Amino acid sequence: MKLAATAIAAVLFATPAAAQDIAGPVAAAVDQFGQSMAESMTGGPGVFVTAQGKAPLPHNNGLPLTLNIKGEGATAAAAVADRNAQLERVRAAANNFDVAVEVGATSYSISEADEFAAMDWSGMSESAAADAAAYAVEAAVEAADTGADAAPARTVTASVQVKIDRPNEARLPGFIDALVNAGVTDLDDSLNGMNLGAMQPFLSLLGLDTARDPGEAVWNAATADAVARARAQADAIASASGRPLGQVRYVSVLMRSHDGENALVSVAVRFGLE
Repeated sequence: MKLAATAIAAVLFATPAAAQDIAGPVAAAVDQFGQSMAESMTGGPGVFVTAQGKAPLPHNNGLPLTLNIKGEGATAAAAVADRNAQLERVRAAANNFDVAVEVGATSYSISEADEFAAMDWSGMSESAAADAAAYAVEAAVEAADTGADAAPARTVTASVQVKIDRPNEARLPGFIDALVNAGVTDLDDSLNGMNLGAMQPFLSLLGLDTARDPGEAVWNAATADAVARARAQADAIASASGRPLGQVRYVSVLMRSHDGENALVSVAVRFGLE
């Protein structure tokens, strides 16, 4: 049990390539735990192998830029108008670079402005800060005495996420500058995911690779390649045993990761023997 725990810990903190080397023996050990029962249920002995397949990652142009545009106003209508004005500037920039724009659904939020809390105290002298605090207290007391509405002003925010196709790398810097000139302040480049270091292989194992997700079509292509490589290994083993290789009985995806150029999928496959 202690040896198994050590092996599993090694998988979690290894590099993707090293994790693949360790994941195979661990998966084999788990498989062997119930192998006798599985063979009796499936009608005979089989061959168990692990393999890694790959498929090219899409070109960077296939990954969009994501913008978050926020319009603000005293009312929802004013916030939407502000958002639309910003969005039109972004559309104009995108049209100049012949790239498509996809606008998501609008979300709303309401916040209250606290004039006293919003003051920049760092730039005030001690006397000025004391005067400002005294003024705020006097204003609150006066509002209470006169029955005036002391409710703080409210701001409505209308937010929308926008995805924009990437121009080619030669035009990308100019496009980013055009977005800056259009007033964009919140840009997320999809190529720049969270770098979690040694934890990245573990996230890949769970299918949560945040660094770059090429999409299910690419993962499926890498999985098919991995199964084909597994079959080649199993066929060699079956030939050595003097029995023809049968059908696939079981496939499990051990890890999904990438090396920067290819999507990598590690699988464990059990084949039957005829």
